[in-house]
Amino acid sequence: MGMRLPSALLAACLFACGPARQQSAFFSFEGSLQGWTPRGLDLESGGAEEAWTITTDPAVPYDGASSARFFLDNANGTGKIWLERIFSLSTAGHHVVHLDFAVAGTRDAISADQLIVGVLPAPPRNADALQPAVQPPGIAGSRWTPYAYDFEMDGSAATVVIGISGTTPGRIVYHLDALTILRRAGSRAGPPPCGSRRRPGGGAGCRRRCRAGRPRSGRARARR
Repeated sequence: MGMRLPSALLAACLFACGPARQQSAFFSFEGSLQGWTPRGLDLESGGAEEAWTITTDPAVPYDGASSARFFLDNANGTGKIWLERIFSLSTAGHHVVHLDFAVAGTRDAISADQLIVGVLPAPPRNADALQPAVQPPGIAGSRWTPYAYDFEMDGSAATVVIGISGTTPGRIVYHLDALTILRRAGSRAGPPPCGSRRRPGGGAGCRRRCRAGRPRSGRARARR
């Protein structure tokens, strides 16, 4: 593997450096969240906000020395927490944005919780704005599992969000690491058949996303 630039430089260069048609950045959350901002929605329970944190964690790394740890005391069964970052695009127009990363939970079984993964035109500040980024239920268990998604968008700025939507009451913990974001200028193309998505429960969710015009494609695969 080639040498990686410092994450801060990569973030600055994501949509502004390199060939105009393609730029990338890599985040492994070494000692900090590397410019990403924690956000949350639907966190009220019993008149108070549920406990939640998104921090770096050297105890459970996937790439490098640490990962990002998502903790939510999901008392109301509907809490959502995510990392968010706004990127300025080097050029306006149509773009294809690829995200890939690894996630690990603390339970062996596949969880009914949902990943939040999306490239949005503006920061989401309510459930409706966040909804296009909420993926179908089913997050792999305690083994690190790679995920990859492709999104199409138009404009001169992009808000990338990645996190967890809890679906059942109780404390949940997930780790995120090795986040790669690749942006390239793309020609407009229609979505693939919804049945092409390969993950449990993907059918109905893919139809919803295809109607919404969000991910061009998406897949999740377990590491063998």
